[in-house]
Amino acid sequence: MRFQLADLRVSLTLSSVAVLLACNGAGSADVTEGSTSDTDTDTDADTDADTDTDTDTDTDTTTGSETGVAVLGGGTHSLDNVTVTEVLDASDGLALPRDLEFHPDVPGQLWVVNELDNNVVLAEDLGEANQISIVRGGFQDGRHFLAKPSAIAIGVGTGAMATIHEEDELTQGPLPFGTPADFMGPTLWTSDGTIFRADHSTHLDMLHNSPNGVGIAWESANIYWVFDGYHQSLTRYNFNDDHGLGGTDHSDGVITRFAAGEVSYVPDLSSHMAWDSGTSRLYVADSGNNRIAVLDPATGSNLGQYGPNYDGIDQSEVGGASVTTLIEGSDFGMVLPSGLEIFDGLLWISDHQTSTLFAFDMDGTLVDYLETGWPAGTLMGMAHDDAGRLFVVDTLEYTVIMLSETN
Repeated sequence: MRFQLADLRVSLTLSSVAVLLACNGAGSADVTEGSTSDTDTDTDADTDADTDTDTDTDTDTTTGSETGVAVLGGGTHSLDNVTVTEVLDASDGLALPRDLEFHPDVPGQLWVVNELDNNVVLAEDLGEANQISIVRGGFQDGRHFLAKPSAIAIGVGTGAMATIHEEDELTQGPLPFGTPADFMGPTLWTSDGTIFRADHSTHLDMLHNSPNGVGIAWESANIYWVFDGYHQSLTRYNFNDDHGLGGTDHSDGVITRFAAGEVSYVPDLSSHMAWDSGTSRLYVADSGNNRIAVLDPATGSNLGQYGPNYDGIDQSEVGGASVTTLIEGSDFGMVLPSGLEIFDGLLWISDHQTSTLFAFDMDGTLVDYLETGWPAGTLMGMAHDDAGRLFVVDTLEYTVIMLSETN
């Protein structure tokens, strides 16, 4: 039996944390950042193969490994050799899920961001009889702080996480009181499931000028990378010291824009990213260019400050940084790479168009792939749990699917 709890009306205990679900009211009014009112808050508080492939969903690639990757079918490339389990669906509160991530400090706790409802679903004990799920959000001010979330990244040992949003419209009321179209950016939140409510009171910080964000990755401390679709760039956001729950002070933030115009945004498609701490490189699903790109942020030169500078902070652009192509998607039958994760020494990719899942080594050599046969437009974000099971969002059916090794 699976428990589905929504609207924050009850209390329940997750296996790792006691989650208080009591709703604090019907939701707060729209707020304007920078106000000193309690309800007006600006937010501050993410491969082994010789290949001969065509570009359709029937990939001709042959793996050079005899066994491949078990969770992708062990070199057979077929769902017949994978156990597929639907673990979350619309009854759990999913509404166009685009990304998901396991909490690195709370084993087994999954966070899923919903574009349509501007909220988050938390779940634990996935695939088990005692599985539980809860919905966090639904407040009016979430339409700014968690507007159309496209990706999520959770910091390790920081007590914080961040979301990015595919939004370039007014989010805080009509002009002259609303925010400009190019205002949106990443929000820093508490990652404590007992506190997080997806509203202004539980955000820790917010920085701006990356509208239509479609990917986010955690680097360290309160530093996150954003795929900025509006400016077709990869932008580093260092929140530094957050302003605390519901605060408004952004003055210590540092924003550095890289690779402007060198990556390509595809509307309504998440372009996920991952930071490799071992090499200090950013791996990017550059969806519009059908490639996996790698940014070396230690290269290039600072071109100075740019505007508009909504936060009044250090906001500069770096030109000439090294952006290389690790994987040409067309070489492997990819069309729209979307999901991207580094796990167990491999680079995992989901293709939104072909619904194929890939695993490469970190040098870009194909190790294995799985042709799911699911409809085009199914896959975006992905995540692994500690047991090595692969979880993917199905954006068409509003589900989360678990892929595991067939025993």
